[in-house]
Amino acid sequence: MDEPVGRPERLPVITTGVHGAHDLARVRRLLADTCADIDLPADRIELFTIALSEVATNAVLHGNGSATVTITGGDTALTVEVRDRGTGLATRPRPARPDPAQINGRGLWLAEQLCDQVDINTSTSGTTVRLTMRLKTTPPHPA
Repeated sequence: MDEPVGRPERLPVITTGVHGAHDLARVRRLLADTCADIDLPADRIELFTIALSEVATNAVLHGNGSATVTITGGDTALTVEVRDRGTGLATRPRPARPDPAQINGRGLWLAEQLCDQVDINTSTSGTTVRLTMRLKTTPPHPA
């Protein structure tokens, strides 16, 4: 039986560096293009790209100015991993809803609202945030 046209069974692993704020737009475009190539619905591409932007921005700002972004995919989900070499997160890895008066601190919380799954692993040698978006159209989990 023939495979569906336009959607590979498995994506190649894509790895790229983010070496400052100037690379953020390029990484967002890379993810959006990858999602479009596998026919992820436009609304889910937007959610996933916003989540990546928040996490990659955090990595640049708090992870010694650079990060590594890896995009992988299979039959059921697309995963983006953002790794930095910062000193780790000072607070608990599961972010709570930020207070409206708080100036910052929304990135990880927002990523949790936009993606189907977020895994955070942090230590004194860096932080890895893995964002997962299922390929089937399902609404993000409630806040």
